[in-house]
Amino acid sequence: MTEVPVPITTRVEYAALCPGDLMPPDRDVFDALYTSEMRAVTVFLMNLGASVYEAADAAHEAFLTLLPDKWRELEHPRAWLRKVAHRNYLRQVDRRDHPLDPVPDRPGGTCPVDLVLLTEEQTRVLQALGQLPPAEREAIAWKLDGFTHEEAARALGKSPAAVRKAYERARTRLITLLELKRKVESSE
Repeated sequence: MTEVPVPITTRVEYAALCPGDLMPPDRDVFDALYTSEMRAVTVFLMNLGASVYEAADAAHEAFLTLLPDKWRELEHPRAWLRKVAHRNYLRQVDRRDHPLDPVPDRPGGTCPVDLVLLTEEQTRVLQALGQLPPAEREAIAWKLDGFTHEEAARALGKSPAAVRKAYERARTRLITLLELKRKVESSE
């Protein structure tokens, strides 16, 4: 009678299977962070003016900087990811000006682009956001992503009052740009 081997799941075996020396519980936590935040960070960067491919690239770079251990040390990983991804996006300017290779029709591997499907209204809002000054666009992008003015200010190194004022200006301009005021008045 032959015995069926029972798989042994020790930390040593997982070390060989898991990239970046992530152990199963840690890997599950990191996977959950990636799953919950990748699309959100990509949309956040699009709100700041990035194309969907630029946003995905910068977001992936931000996640790579978390490996292997940095993500365990962060007190506010959601804010940190957005800040680093935004910096990565801004660094892409040099690469955008002088492309070396033709841009592929479709990126390979796993890409959040497939998850970021925009409606006509969302496309209109993104175009309007692109017309805002950088500080206002930044303030509204953080707010749209669910951060308070205080959290955004801490991540951006600004005062909460400055972020709040930039948000108010952005909101006023967006209402004008999207002609929302007329729609509200006509419905009353």
